[in-house]
Amino acid sequence: MIEEWIPQYNKLTTAEQQRLAETFEALDIDEIEKVYQEAYLNPQPVDMEKIEEIPYVSAESLDDSQKEALGERAEEAVRKGEFAVLLMAGGQGTRLEHPGPKGTFSFDGVSLFELQARQLKKYETGEGLPVHWYIMTSDINHAETLDFFKVNDYFGLPEENVHFFKQEHFPPVGKDKTLLLTADRKIMMTPNGNGGVFSSLYESGMLEDMKARGVMHVFMNNVDNAVVKVLDPLLAGLHLEEGSEVTSKSIVPKPGESVGRLSLVDGAKAVVEYTELPEGTDREFLNGNIGIHIFTTDFLDKAGKVEMPYHLALKKLEFLDAELDEVKEEVLKFEKFYFDAFKHAESHHTLQVDRKGEFSPLKNKEGKDSIETAYHDLKSEGLI
Repeated sequence: MIEEWIPQYNKLTTAEQQRLAETFEALDIDEIEKVYQEAYLNPQPVDMEKIEEIPYVSAESLDDSQKEALGERAEEAVRKGEFAVLLMAGGQGTRLEHPGPKGTFSFDGVSLFELQARQLKKYETGEGLPVHWYIMTSDINHAETLDFFKVNDYFGLPEENVHFFKQEHFPPVGKDKTLLLTADRKIMMTPNGNGGVFSSLYESGMLEDMKARGVMHVFMNNVDNAVVKVLDPLLAGLHLEEGSEVTSKSIVPKPGESVGRLSLVDGAKAVVEYTELPEGTDREFLNGNIGIHIFTTDFLDKAGKVEMPYHLALKKLEFLDAELDEVKEEVLKFEKFYFDAFKHAESHHTLQVDRKGEFSPLKNKEGKDSIETAYHDLKSEGLI
């Protein structure tokens, strides 16, 4: 069977074959076959006849007294140790031409990690319990990320309050369903997408660690939103007030902006990619997903156990061809999306905010969502 999945197998040395065989035996070949069939050969499109705009609360609609009350409720819960923060930081700074984890990218000497750590540091003083920070890395940046935190003395946070765990991985395959070999003749594995966060939390024991500390709610965000309001009291207060399992923050997308849209698909909360929206309807769906959500730990427990679908991403990766020569070609990479778990939430609310001071993604070296735009927004907000 191994030759069917790795055609180069018989061209390898005995030691290389033995190493590959051990890795191959640990793979769930039935799952890889299933994902290949469902995500590549027979993908099921979203029925766009069943998509609707979601109900939401606009921050603008709340008066000052309401905002103050929600903020106070959130701050009280945070002081009681009921909230933790979860950061998704498994990516590299490749598109920024930055040699290292994306979170280590710096503006005027201040890294993305430090920008977020500063916001948690305020909970280390005064009364109340500290906020624990859970950071999801990946195989490609785990060691570098830990070293960066150690060198920077955890940005003033107690080391015991910062927890790291790795994202799960899944093998990419060629269009002919063969597994790919890396330059060092190992089976290629890549991070399985942001949707792997739930099972990774569960399997790593970090979710159990949260619960043991009395954490009931988890604020989640991405590392590359330069101006994110970590543990935003308005969002947290709304989450508590509504008793939600999931609470999301959204922005009004710019015309043609390629952000997913929080929406209802066949009555269930979901995120529909911009490219999947019916032609000419992008202005009907005005809640852009910016990757900021709060989950109850009970929901995270549920999401960690359900089977999440894989989605296809065509990527150009370097691997060894049939003659064991290194090539860079388009292959099939499979990823999970965290928002596929939203349909399992019994209650889900959305807070729509102004993008200024809330959302400044760092995706590119130049142009839109770039180093320049993020730097401008950080300066504008007085964060650097």
